[in-house]
Amino acid sequence: MPAYEELVLGNLGRMAGRAALVGGPAGRPHLLWVGEEFEGWLGREGAGLALDDLPGGLAHSLRDVVGDALAAGEPVQAHCAQVSGGVAYTTGMLGLPLATWRGERLVLLCLAGETARTNLLKTLFRSTRQGMVAGAALRDESGAVQDFRILALNAAAAAMLRATVETAQWQRLTTLMPHLKGSPTLERLVAALEGTTGAFEGSYPRPDGSVLHLRVEVAAIGELIGVTLTDIGDLKAREASARLLFEHNPVPMWLSGEGGAVLAVNDAATGHYGFSREDFLRLSAGDLVVPEAKGSYAPAPSQRHRRSDGSLIDVEVFSGPIPFEGLSATLTACVDVTEQRRAERRIAHMAHHDALTGLPNRVLFHQRLAEAVAAGLPLGLLCLDLDHFKLVNDTLGHPAGDALLREVAERLRACLDADGLVARLGGDEFAILGPGGRDVLLGLADRIIAALGRPFALDGQDVTIGASVGIALAPEHGDDPDGLLRKADTALYAAKADGRRTRRLFEPAMDAALQSRRALERDLRAAIAAEALEVHYQPLVATGSLAVTGCEALLRWRHPDRGFVSPGAFIPVAEETGLIAPLGEWVLRRACREAAGWPGGVRVAVNLSPAQFRTPDLVGTVARALAESGLDPARLELEITEQVMLEESTANVAVLHRLRGLGVRIAIDDFGTGYASLSYLQAFPFDKIKIDRSFTAAVGREATAVAIVQAVIGLGASLGITTLAEGVETEAQLAFLRRSGCGEVQGFLFSRPVPADELRGLLAASAVPWAAAA
Repeated sequence: MPAYEELVLGNLGRMAGRAALVGGPAGRPHLLWVGEEFEGWLGREGAGLALDDLPGGLAHSLRDVVGDALAAGEPVQAHCAQVSGGVAYTTGMLGLPLATWRGERLVLLCLAGETARTNLLKTLFRSTRQGMVAGAALRDESGAVQDFRILALNAAAAAMLRATVETAQWQRLTTLMPHLKGSPTLERLVAALEGTTGAFEGSYPRPDGSVLHLRVEVAAIGELIGVTLTDIGDLKAREASARLLFEHNPVPMWLSGEGGAVLAVNDAATGHYGFSREDFLRLSAGDLVVPEAKGSYAPAPSQRHRRSDGSLIDVEVFSGPIPFEGLSATLTACVDVTEQRRAERRIAHMAHHDALTGLPNRVLFHQRLAEAVAAGLPLGLLCLDLDHFKLVNDTLGHPAGDALLREVAERLRACLDADGLVARLGGDEFAILGPGGRDVLLGLADRIIAALGRPFALDGQDVTIGASVGIALAPEHGDDPDGLLRKADTALYAAKADGRRTRRLFEPAMDAALQSRRALERDLRAAIAAEALEVHYQPLVATGSLAVTGCEALLRWRHPDRGFVSPGAFIPVAEETGLIAPLGEWVLRRACREAAGWPGGVRVAVNLSPAQFRTPDLVGTVARALAESGLDPARLELEITEQVMLEESTANVAVLHRLRGLGVRIAIDDFGTGYASLSYLQAFPFDKIKIDRSFTAAVGREATAVAIVQAVIGLGASLGITTLAEGVETEAQLAFLRRSGCGEVQGFLFSRPVPADELRGLLAASAVPWAAAA
C-alpha cells in the first residue's frame, strides 16, 4: 500500500473535496478529515465525528465499506443509503485502504457518482399486489363525516375498483362505490377516525356487475385514513366450493371443534345416522362411538358407531384439520364398511371353521394346540374317528351322513367343559384339546365313546355307530404340536386295530409298530417296482364232473428277508396307500398273458379292488390287457366285492356295464357277508355269485349256514346265475353242495393256489388228481 503522506500531499488533486479520511480505534472509527462536497453529502460538519453517530442509516453503510476495505486490503466499491422525509438517497462509495509511516491503518472514502433519490411511498405502492388507498375525511355542516376523498392509491387498488390511478385519485369514495352510502363498511371507516381500528371482510358490487370480495384493514392519522385491501375472491370461491362439496357429498361428514362439539354436518351424515340436523349439532364426535371405544376416542382408521336407533355400524374414519369461520376445526368423513367387515368376518370364520359342523378346522386347531403347548400347561390331545361312518353314507346317502356329523359335533361339545376345544379335521376325523392329567383325559375319552355309541335318529330310523379314540399327553409325550398330533393318531390306529369303540393312550411301542408298517409299505413299493411279486392260481372246479372250469389269480409275495408275507398283511397296506390300483393292473395283465396259453375252455378270474374303480380308465386298462395278451374276453372273469356296489354305486354300475360290453364275465365275491346283497343282483345282472367261505365252513355245524347256502343257490338258479362255493375242504361239504345244486366249487380239497408253471402241468394232465379220487 502507498504511504499516507505521499497520497495526501501529492495525489488527491480535485478529488479532495469528495473525499474523507477514516481512522482511529477499530471498534469505533472516526472521520479524521472531511472534504467540502463530502461534508455537504453528510449534511453536517464531519471532522472528528464517529461513524456510529451519523444519522439515517449512514453509520451502517460507511462502517461496512471501511470494514470490507480493511479486510480485503484493496479498494472496494459499494452503495451507501440514507432515508429522510420518506425519500431514500443512494450514493456510490469507494473505499481505499491506506497505511501511515507509523503503521496506522486508515481508509480513504470517496463519493463515486451522483446521488439517486427514491420516493419510498411510491415504491411500496408499486411493489405490492395489495390495494393501498389514502383518503381524507369529508364532513358536513354539522361536522359529521359523510364520505372520504381519495388522495392516493396504488395500481392494485385501482384495478380492484375497475379504474385507473388517474381517474380514481381525488374522487369521492362513494362515487367509485355508490353502494357504500349508509353501509356498515362506511361506518367502520368513520369509526377508524375515532381510534377504532381493525380488519373486516365484505363483498362489494362493482360498476361492471362483478362482486369484489375484500379483506379491509384500516388505520387513521387525524383526518386521514390508510386502507389496505386484500382480494379474497379466490379464497371465497374455494370456500364456496368446499361448502358445496361438503353439503352435497354422499359421504357422511361433519366439522367438530377442539372439544369435539359438532359445528356443522352434511345431509349424508344426518340421513345415515338417523339424527335430525338439530340433534346432530348437539352431539360431540365421541357420542357416536360405541361405549367400548369411548375411553380412547380419537380419529382412527376403523371404529364402530351407534346410529340413532341404537344399531351399530362399522366405519372407516378419515379426518384432518381445516379452518372454519375463523376457528380451528376437524373435518371428519366416515365410510360405512359394515357389510365389508361382516363379509371379512365370515371369510375369516370360514378359513378357520368347518362349514358343515361349525367346529374349528385343522388350521385353527393346530394354532390353538401350538399356543397351549407353548404355555407349558399339562394337556391332552384326543384324535378320534367314527366307526362304520362310510356305511351310513353309502346306505342312507350323503345328506344323512352330513346330519350324522352335525349331531356328532353337538355331542362332542356337550362332553367338554369350557376349557375344551373340539375340531373337525376332515371326513369323520375329529380332534379334542383339553386340560388335565391322564385320568381326566381317559375319563373324557370314555364319555365320548359312550356318547357316540348311543343311537342317532336319521331319516326316521336309529343308526348306531361308534368311535375309536387315540390320546397323547403333553408334556409327557413331547411339546411339538405336529409330534403330538402324530402320536395321538398312532394311538388311534392302535385303538382301531384293537377292535374299535375303544381308546388307547400312546405308548412308545406303538411307534415301533407304525414304523414296522411303514417299512412294510416301503418294501411293497420296491417289490412292485421290481415286479418281485408273484401270481398264483387256484382251480375252480365244476361240481358234477370235477373238471377245471377256470382259475382264480391270487397275489403272493415272497420277501427276501421276511419270507412269505400273507396277503392279509400287505393287501390292506396297499389299499390304504393307494398302491392297490397299480398292483391290481399288474396282476390283470400278468393273468391274461398266462391264461392265453391255457386250454380253450378254462377261464381266468381276476379280482378288482374298489380303488381301481376310482381310476379314470379302468375299462381301457382291461381292454389293453386283453389286446396285449390276445385272450378271448369271454375267458376273463372279473370278481368284485360288495364294496364296489356301496361306493358311488351308480357310477360303478355304469362301469360294470361298459366292462360287460367288452365281452368279459362279472362275478360278485364274498356274497352274503354285506348289508344289501340282494339289491346288488337287481342293480346288475352278474354272471356268477361266489358264496363266502365262512358259510361253506359252517355247513354241517350250523343250520343257519345251511339255509343261507341253499337260499343263495336257489336264488342263483332262479336268476340264471352260476353259483360257486369258496373254501371247500371236505368231502362232506362237496357232497352237500352237489345235492344243493351249486355249480362250481373252490378250495383246498382240490388244490391250494399254485405258481403258473405248476398249474400248466396240472392243466396239461389227462385227468386231475381229485377227479380220479372221486
